[in-house]
Amino acid sequence: MLKLGVAALAPLVFPMLFGAMAPRRPDAPLRPERWWRGLDARAAAPATGVQALRTPPAERIRLPGGTFVMGSLWFDLTRALQMCRKEIWGAECDSVQLQRTFRAEFQAHQVTLSPFEIDRTEVSVGAYARCVSAGACAPAGFPPGDARFDRAELPVTFVRWEDANIYCEWAGGRLPTEAEWEFAARGTNGRRFPWGSFYNAHVCNHGAFGPDETDATDGYVGLAPVDALPDGRTPEGVFNMAGNAAEWVSDLFEDDENGFGYSAMPQTNPKGSKNGTYHVVRGGSYQHGAAWMRATYRTYSFAGRGPHIGFRCAKDPR
Repeated sequence: MLKLGVAALAPLVFPMLFGAMAPRRPDAPLRPERWWRGLDARAAAPATGVQALRTPPAERIRLPGGTFVMGSLWFDLTRALQMCRKEIWGAECDSVQLQRTFRAEFQAHQVTLSPFEIDRTEVSVGAYARCVSAGACAPAGFPPGDARFDRAELPVTFVRWEDANIYCEWAGGRLPTEAEWEFAARGTNGRRFPWGSFYNAHVCNHGAFGPDETDATDGYVGLAPVDALPDGRTPEGVFNMAGNAAEWVSDLFEDDENGFGYSAMPQTNPKGSKNGTYHVVRGGSYQHGAAWMRATYRTYSFAGRGPHIGFRCAKDPR
């Protein structure tokens, strides 16, 4: 029997997944009285096996590491396109550009991570300003006094990857790897969203895929405070890993000739590509629709600074 690899099958499989004949099984919309649907139970106690490590400060969460599946399966990508097609510009979801965007989440592969700590929230304007005052960080690029961006409780945006990297080093940490970020967002049980298995428009600061990218149905037209929407945090207690500000991670972005972003081979503590030109951005933002809120969504930035990109830091435990 003739055996074909993933790359050889891609031209045959993708028309079925992303074309007009793709199965359409959209999730039923949530009724307002069911806003809590899909939320996973909160972690009641720290994971076992790490008690000997020093307790992290209140602004960070210690994750025990472990093995999980990173990236998406074909079925996951089909579901992403179904969500996208429900947006105002849903007809554009079958474009080559958007197909390639979602295809960068493939292939699903096993990743094993050592324990690490990650910021409970995105780095705020107030926290970043302290680094600027110390002379270690360049000022963020938003207009001073602009209430849309320049408020102490908001996530800092208009920062380049280099700015984020310098801040995390100044704060005694580092940017998380892409694998660490995804592990924090979806856990070992493979959550589709940071809060659980089902999309919930009431618990993340999302936008819309349409002529107006903003959407106030979650309570915020633009950026929200870094500790807003607590019902959307992960069971471990990490806030706003979907929506609000998208987030820089340490990895460079690279995809292969099929548009796939990952190798299928198992990896341990991966650091990402050494050959990419742009850095990966994770998490979606207040300018993105539902399909971009998934824990596996990934992209990269050309501009370097933007109103929708911020970051959080990670740290190796001691």
